[in-house]
Amino acid sequence: MRNKWLLIISVVIIIFFIVKQFNDYREKGLDDVLSYDLSNFESLLFNKGIERFEWRTDQKVHAEEFNDFLSNYRIKRMGDHEWDSDVSKEEGFMVSIYSKGKQIPIEATIYEKRVHFFNEHQYYHIVNDPIDIDWIKNFIRENEQ
Repeated sequence: MRNKWLLIISVVIIIFFIVKQFNDYREKGLDDVLSYDLSNFESLLFNKGIERFEWRTDQKVHAEEFNDFLSNYRIKRMGDHEWDSDVSKEEGFMVSIYSKGKQIPIEATIYEKRVHFFNEHQYYHIVNDPIDIDWIKNFIRENEQ
């Protein structure tokens, strides 16, 4: 009887890890990975090293618009060994999303064809069209005050 329970527990653990692995590497929306609750939204901070811009907003309408932008993109997780740390030829920006009641913001660097999600230390590649970096530049330019 004891061996039977040990076998059942082992099978359940193996199935759990297989399902988790499958879920981690399946295609999903960028807005699902960088998910934030708009009712607890506090602020967004955008940084870009090359152009030296930094912009912070606490406007919920900006958070909604940015979330809509993220929802246009599908991503798939890549292994750590697939990530090329040389990003010198890619355009991108860093975003930090602060929420009320949370000490640690959601942070990611988003490039045209890939994403580094800092909170989970995970890497993703964009499955559909490249990220429209010009949209981000215009979004910031139009909303800066």
